[in-house]
Amino acid sequence: MRRALPWILAALVGAAVVHTLTIRLLPWAIMRYTMRIMAHAGGPNHAVHPPRVDATARAVVRPSPDLLYSACTFDVSGGPVHVTAEVPRDTYWSISMFAADTDNFFVLSDRQANGDRVDVVVAAPGAAVTLPPGAVRVDVPTTRGVILERTLVIDEARLPELDAVRRRFTCAPLA
Repeated sequence: MRRALPWILAALVGAAVVHTLTIRLLPWAIMRYTMRIMAHAGGPNHAVHPPRVDATARAVVRPSPDLLYSACTFDVSGGPVHVTAEVPRDTYWSISMFAADTDNFFVLSDRQANGDRVDVVVAAPGAAVTLPPGAVRVDVPTTRGVILERTLVIDEARLPELDAVRRRFTCAPLA
């Protein structure tokens, strides 16, 4: 047993190091990869409306073909970012915001939205911001991250209507 003790301790220390690195670094690496892919589509603080996903889509892990996605990589290091969207009627809809470490720090769904329009200003904590009338301020935990809008296609006949609504999702520096 004495001869095995150093090996057991080395294995435990190694496991602890690998576990800590995985928990600390993997989320940042995943988000960095995702933001790099999305940046090719439009750059930071710019909404993108990719085609509806199918069986070949794998840019984001486990996309759903029942959902229409719009997205924006935000970067508030130069100032706040203004996000607007229309909430489609009679279907599931949401906006989710993810920090650079994949933490989901904000979600708003069709059931929580007040009305058919959403107006959000994303800003660094403590940043001076003059909100547009009716806008909600969201302080971000990291200067960069991802905003994802999802719309459920409950009826294929409504696809053109829902696609038009999701394309009104905007993400731009606050003027």
